[in-house]
Amino acid sequence: MDENNSLRIESLELKIEYLWNPFLYKGGHLTFNDCKNVILRQEDCSYWGAAVYKWEGQITIGDHAGELGVLIGETLDLRQRIKQYISGTQESGNKYWREEFLSKGNIYFFILTLMGGYVLSKSEKLVSIGKDSFKSKSRRLIIEKSLILKELSENKDRKWVVNREQ
Repeated sequence: MDENNSLRIESLELKIEYLWNPFLYKGGHLTFNDCKNVILRQEDCSYWGAAVYKWEGQITIGDHAGELGVLIGETLDLRQRIKQYISGTQESGNKYWREEFLSKGNIYFFILTLMGGYVLSKSEKLVSIGKDSFKSKSRRLIIEKSLILKELSENKDRKWVVNREQ
C-alpha cells in the first residue's frame, strides 16, 4: 500500500441530549390499552409526524410478569405506526410485540424530544442533530439503535428490552 492508502484507526462520537415526553391524548398519558379503544386524531394528540418513540411499562401477566418492558422504535408516520401495533400481522414484529408485551400490562407511550447533539470525527462536527433530525430515516435509525444499546447496557434483572437485537 502506498502512503495515501495506509490503514489507520478512525473514530466517531455521537452525542445527543434528549427527553422522553409522555404522548398525550386529550391531556392524558396514552397507554396501549387506551389506543385500542379510541380513534387518534391529530388535534387530540400532543405530537404527530416522524418520531423516535418508546413504549414502556410494568408487565403484569405472562412470561415477563414483574419486569419493566421497554420497546424503542422509529417511524416517519406516527399515526400509521400506532395502527400497526394495534392490528398489524407481522409475526416477528408488531404482532409479536402486541401479543407478548403491549397487551400484558399498563404500557405507556413516549415521544423522544431532541435537545441537541452531533456526530464528531477528529474533533470536527460532521452532522448536527436537532429537532429536524426526525425527517431523515438514517438519523432516526442511528438515534433509535443508540437508545436500544443504552437500554441493553443498563439492563437490570427485572427489565426486558423488547427488540430484535436481543
